[in-house]
Amino acid sequence: MKHSLLILCCLLFGLIDSSQAQSRITSDYLIQSEDLLRVTVFQEPTLSLGEAEGLRVSAKGNIPFPLLNEIPVAGKTVQQVKEDIERRLKDGYIKDPQVTVQVLQYNEQYYTVMGEVKIAGIYPLPPEKRIDLVEAIAKANGFTPNAKENSIGLWREGEKKRYDYNELLKIKDEDQKVYIQAGDKIDIPDRFF
Repeated sequence: MKHSLLILCCLLFGLIDSSQAQSRITSDYLIQSEDLLRVTVFQEPTLSLGEAEGLRVSAKGNIPFPLLNEIPVAGKTVQQVKEDIERRLKDGYIKDPQVTVQVLQYNEQYYTVMGEVKIAGIYPLPPEKRIDLVEAIAKANGFTPNAKENSIGLWREGEKKRYDYNELLKIKDEDQKVYIQAGDKIDIPDRFF
């Protein structure tokens, strides 16, 4: 009996820990165009949007909202959008609005791995889990024998940075890791013998 109780406790703590990590990751997520949202204003059903089918973020990064017209949401976290809507509603509409914002569906995002890896290509970037540079290379089945591991190129928004794979492996602090963002291009050059 004690053994079963111990296993049950370990499983519960594991689930709690993983759900906390999950919420931390999704709280960092920046809303993008084509994401599907639900916005709920407590005790204001006419201001609650996307209850059934969801509310699609436009290509410009906005959502339509009653009384407030278009609200820019792209590039913001769920918490930032919530606070923005509450602030706007307090400005002459509702005394103490309580807003909830949820992402119902994430727009598909990708990154590219090219050069001296075993399976170069375009890979999906899951919104529910952060992937660092080491894991992105592992998803491409690792390096070829010709890879120059100490000169990994990461292109992001027109800028290129170089990283040494062995140095990346030494990073233990989660906040110091190099995390992949949508649109990143990872280039593994070849060695010249």
